[in-house]
Amino acid sequence: MKTQALFAGLLLSIVTTYGQSDKFTQFMLGNLEKAKSAKTLNDYQELTNSFARIAEVEKNEWTPLYYTAFYNLVINFQDTVRERKEKYIALAQRQIESGLKIKPDETEFFVLKIMSYYGEMSIDPMKAMTLMGEVNSLISEAKTLNPSNPRIYLEEAEAIYSMPTEYGGGKEKALPILLLAKEKFDNFTSANPIAPSWGKDRCELLIGRVK
Repeated sequence: MKTQALFAGLLLSIVTTYGQSDKFTQFMLGNLEKAKSAKTLNDYQELTNSFARIAEVEKNEWTPLYYTAFYNLVINFQDTVRERKEKYIALAQRQIESGLKIKPDETEFFVLKIMSYYGEMSIDPMKAMTLMGEVNSLISEAKTLNPSNPRIYLEEAEAIYSMPTEYGGGKEKALPILLLAKEKFDNFTSANPIAPSWGKDRCELLIGRVK
């Protein structure tokens, strides 16, 4: 009930501010603004729930499913209990697949799928033996579909950054890809105000850690 009341209050404030037109965009912008101050697992759960409700209504829009999956992955990476982490990854993967049915070539979903595989590998490192091949395939396909998407390169660099040096990874190996990602971020323009635009701060943080 508390979450429903907050959601209703958010709707009221958005309608008051923006008027009655394009309620979908207004809801999305309201959630994305709320995301800027989210810090706790409860904050991210409320965001996930809110985006999921929008997705239930706007069945032809891919962005609500994208953000629902994204924040389920955020929760996974913040949580510490294996069973819950696995649950949130599984939820995110189902939402990613649903989003890809709406927009099959959307590389932002490819990025989330890669992140979900990283989540699986962080829980069970033995899965890297099978999942890294899938990750590399997804990265290659995503670059072909949209070579300008900086988040593809960021996620590629994240894997190399965290990989032991004896397996060909490490910070120095990740740096060229991070610099390429930074270049892509510098030239990136979102298609619209609700399209994904995250990652530049993370990219710059990792570059700073290497240098």
